[in-house]
Amino acid sequence: MRKFILKITLILIPIFVFFSLLEILTRAIPNDYSYKNEYLNNNAKDLQVLALGSSHCFFGVNPEYFSMNSFNASHISQSIDFDYFIFNKYKDKLTNLKYVLLPISYFTMPSRLEDGIEHWRVKNYNIYYGARCDFLSKDNYEIFNNEYEKLIFMTLEYIFAGKDNKTCSKLGFGLDYSQGQQQDLDKSGKGAAKRHAKTSDNNVAHNHDLLKKFITLCRDKNIKVILFTPPAWHTYRCELDSRQLDIMKKTCVSLSNEFSNVLYHDYMEDSRFSADDFYDADHLNGKGAKKLTSILDDAIKASETTVRQ
Repeated sequence: MRKFILKITLILIPIFVFFSLLEILTRAIPNDYSYKNEYLNNNAKDLQVLALGSSHCFFGVNPEYFSMNSFNASHISQSIDFDYFIFNKYKDKLTNLKYVLLPISYFTMPSRLEDGIEHWRVKNYNIYYGARCDFLSKDNYEIFNNEYEKLIFMTLEYIFAGKDNKTCSKLGFGLDYSQGQQQDLDKSGKGAAKRHAKTSDNNVAHNHDLLKKFITLCRDKNIKVILFTPPAWHTYRCELDSRQLDIMKKTCVSLSNEFSNVLYHDYMEDSRFSADDFYDADHLNGKGAKKLTSILDDAIKASETTVRQ
């Protein structure tokens, strides 16, 4: 029996060492999450505008075109609980922050990252932001959320070719949709609307309460919150469920009425955006992002003028 246990141990040790090394090496590859965590740790005190939210903000708001010092801390599929987590983590370092930009899209209120098809992204917050450190949870490991062949290939590419997994600009703006070819707006509109439709309202109350907690924290720090619904092409808009859309709009209007530090701007049907501004039916390209950022910058300047008066 002892010999059997010894043989098993000798077999398991190299396997354990291999996967432990793969985990360590994979974590060493720079990515958007590790980059933004490091940037906020080092530069939060200089920021006046912080953008959060999901891919609609990641690809739609380019801090390069703001008049104030700004950074985009959004990520693909980022839900409100992680928006709140990121802000709460750095709130004491954000000593000069004046505005938080938070997109409220069609899917925002009924969604939580943990409940969706991209649950695997939770590990990025745990590993690179230190959100939750549970040794027994698979959400704390790269090797349990990726194919091993993919991790090995990424690691080798980084070691021998210097290729990392960072896809954002130095100010956190997502670059992939600025450089990619425009997708079919008809097909992508129908597909996105179907993906974003939620059959349950289970998360609505939770997200609403979390938004109020977020806004109250900002108010106590004299920070204004600009809620905005990003532009979308009509092939996406026409496929949306009116009830879910109504929840989104009523939430934003009620919060702007309840809190003096909240402004809401609905750009979903904004006529200033043309087909050439979109990467797909619900995401802007680089040109569209410049336009939206300039519009948000004007909204901030108007808010500043109102405060001075």
